[in-house]
Amino acid sequence: MILLGKIALGMAGVGLAGVGLLCSEGFVQVKVIEKEPQGRHINLIAPAILAPIAVHFAPQRDLAQAAREIRPYLPAIRAALDGLRDTDDVVLVEVKEPEERVQVSKSSRSIVVDVDDANETVHVSTPIRAISSTVEELATATSNRL
Repeated sequence: MILLGKIALGMAGVGLAGVGLLCSEGFVQVKVIEKEPQGRHINLIAPAILAPIAVHFAPQRDLAQAAREIRPYLPAIRAALDGLRDTDDVVLVEVKEPEERVQVSKSSRSIVVDVDDANETVHVSTPIRAISSTVEELATATSNRL
């Protein structure tokens, strides 16, 4: 009986460690609300660690062009992400038109994009840490593979 308890405790510990790993980068949230009478409401929350993992396992042929395009901008991207990580909450871009509003901001430790127009409302929130990990994975993966 004690052996079964130890096995169960070990399995629970592994499960808890797995959940901790999934949550380590935070979560990406995508929320879309269509404004028509039978419009869809979509709310997706996913572990942000999936993005760098996807880059790691993406086929080389799919990463090659993205890597070439991003490589000259890596120092600027890294500096911008480091600066955003250290700054207070701020609105980075805001566009207001009569029937449309777009806002990109830094809120807490995430980059948030909000779009509101006549047809739908869209909210996307991504942790800066996850964006940084994904960029670094792209830079590392392509330099090792190319």
